[in-house]
Formats: sequence, structure tokens, C-alpha cells
Amino acid sequence: MSIPRRPPAMNLPKDSPEHPAGITERLVRCVDSVRYAELPGEAVAVSKVILLDGLANMLAGSTEPLGRILASYVAAMGGAPTATVIGTPLKTNPPFAAFANAAFCHSMDYEAMWWPPTHPTSPVLPALLSLAEQEGLPGTKVIEALVAGFEVQGRLNIAVDWIADPYAYFHPPGTIGVIGSAAASAKLLGLDPWKIRMAVGIAASRTGGLWANTGTMTKSQHSANSARSGVECALLARAGYTSCEEIIESPKGGFGRLIFGEEADLEAAVRNFGKPFRMVDPGITIKKFPAQTTTHWGIDAALEIKNRHNPKADEIQKVVVRVGAPNWSAHWPKPRSGLEGKFSIHYTVALALLDGGLSIDSFTDERRFSPDLEPLLEKITVIEDPTIPPGLDFAKTWATVAV
Repeated sequence: MSIPRRPPAMNLPKDSPEHPAGITERLVRCVDSVRYAELPGEAVAVSKVILLDGLANMLAGSTEPLGRILASYVAAMGGAPTATVIGTPLKTNPPFAAFANAAFCHSMDYEAMWWPPTHPTSPVLPALLSLAEQEGLPGTKVIEALVAGFEVQGRLNIAVDWIADPYAYFHPPGTIGVIGSAAASAKLLGLDPWKIRMAVGIAASRTGGLWANTGTMTKSQHSANSARSGVECALLARAGYTSCEEIIESPKGGFGRLIFGEEADLEAAVRNFGKPFRMVDPGITIKKFPAQTTTHWGIDAALEIKNRHNPKADEIQKVVVRVGAPNWSAHWPKPRSGLEGKFSIHYTVALALLDGGLSIDSFTDERRFSPDLEPLLEKITVIEDPTIPPGLDFAKTWATVAV
């Protein structure tokens, strides 16, 4: 039995009382409506910052152990040499280039952050760069698609209060990231609304990303899989590949229900889309340190102690760090690698007190297992402080460090 579908070449019909448009359809219309010439200057300016920060992260990430592994993998896979693997002499096809570059971008946990927390750059920007290079598209088109892809992620990310229990959900770059990547890639290719809708539907069946892989190389694959899938889904949709038309709101195993749960406010995906663009308000956060954002307040406090008092490691008897509930996720007393140390308040506070600063080299295995670190780690206690309200955004929360 065949299921009748609207011919792919047709654009979407207008709303009517008899046939109101669903969330997916309205979201696609929002994506289709984004035009570079109509973008606010603030959105263009932020996009350029995102481009620079994203490229810097890709270039630096290519030198990480993960980068060397993936460069070797991509070289072995081959592919038509139409898209650059950043930081290497390699060229491959857009899906593989997007995969590698997105993993590079996320590998150090140094890329821009957002509120509610997610990393919106790595799932989208590498996809757009790989397609733009192959298709010969101008930078204005990349910015136009980047704004659309960010906004899709930002609006979807406020559909549920996942801050209350982040581990009840998937890692956002692997869920909203792939939807944003597919929408942005389809936008970049100039697909009509129907085909953008198909790309989003294909992408929704590729969502995932487990928090349990935090502190390992695999966490970067959440973004990498989203970037690669975004490219592939847009190319498949351009070729006529089909998917569910109501993928976000469908009660029969749709994205919203399975990824966000029954109580999700799916209208948030389209409510006030672009008014303003969320990359402008609340805006992105460029990281000060190459570590999980939830460690940064403890780092800042420890650095202030280091700069004011310069305590000697052997003189420190005890360190107590107090953080709010969301930051408790970075409670890793004994990180098993330098990479895992990026997600440890204990480790990052110890580095701040010992070294007076943190850099990319602070998170090598060599630094993690240096003789001076273990004794200080033993003295650090992290406490969840109930006086710090949960759910505060990055500009309002805090941590205290007592030595």
C-alpha cells in the first residue's frame, strides 16, 4: 500500500482553518524566509565571530590526538577531493570533511557556548564550509545558512527545561545539532521549502549522543555525526529522497516526543523565530578556557586566589569549591586522562592554583599525571551550594573557592 504524498516539487500550502500548518512546516518556512540582505547587522557580526572562533577550533583540534586519528581515517576512506580537511593537506568529499572538521571543532571543548547550554557551531559550520567549497558558494550564503541553522538549534533548545536533569536527555549537539545542520545545509543549497522539510525529516532519524561519553573522544562524534548527516540529508533531499512531513510534532515516534518528552513546548521551535535571532540575544559565549563551561567559575575564583596570595602547593591543606546545581555535572574528582580533566572542577581548580592559568597544554595526559597534581587533587572538595539558584544563565551564576 502506497502512502500518498505531496509531489516533492510543490511548495508548501498556506495555512487555513481547515488545515493549520504543523510545527515542522512552520519551522521550514522560517528557515526559508532567512535572507542575508535582511539580516540585522548584529547577526552578521556575530556570525563572523562564530566563523573565526569555529575555524580556530578546527585548526587547533586537528593537532590533537583525535585529529591525527581522524585525518588518517579520512585519508583511508578516500572520496572525491572537493572539500578541505582543516589543518591537513587532505581533501575529501563534503560528508567526510564535515565529519572530521566538526570533530576537530569540538575536540577541545573550546568552541562557543550558548544558553540554554549547547555547542551550536560544530554541528553546523563544518557542514556549510564543506558544501560551500564543493558548490562554489559565496560567504554571504554561508552566513545566511549559518544564522538559520543556529536559530533552529536555539529555538528547539528552549522547548524543554532539560537543565533540571540534563542526563534525562541526549547531548544537544547530537539532537538539535543534526536538525540545525540539515536545515542550514538545505538552505545553503537553495532547496525549496518542501525539500528543506524532507532534509529535516531525514536528519531527525539520525539523532543521538550519549552524555556517558563525556571525557572521551567519542563526545566529539556527536557534533561530527550531526555535521556529516546535515550534509548527507540535504544532498539526499535535493535528489528527491523523502521523509516524514511532520517529523517534529508526530505523535508516532516523532522527534519532539522521543527526544524531548511528552511535556515539551514544541511551539518554542517557531515562536518569535528570528525576533531577535538567539545568536544575538541571549548571544553566544566565547570560552576563556579549553574546558567545560561549568568549570569556569571555579577556575576564575582559583586564579584570583593565585594572583592575590600565590599559595604554595605544599602549604595548602584544603580547598573547598562551592557550585550551583547545574555545575555539579563537572564533579570528577580523579579524571582518568587529560581529556577527562576538561570536565573536572577538581582538576581545573588544581591547575589554576598550581600554574596560574590554563591552556590547551593543560589537558595532555602528561600534565594530568605530573607528580605535583595528585597531592593537590586529594585536598579538593566540591560541594553543591543550595544558596546558588539552579538554572541561572552563564552571566548570573557563580562559584566560590576557599583555600
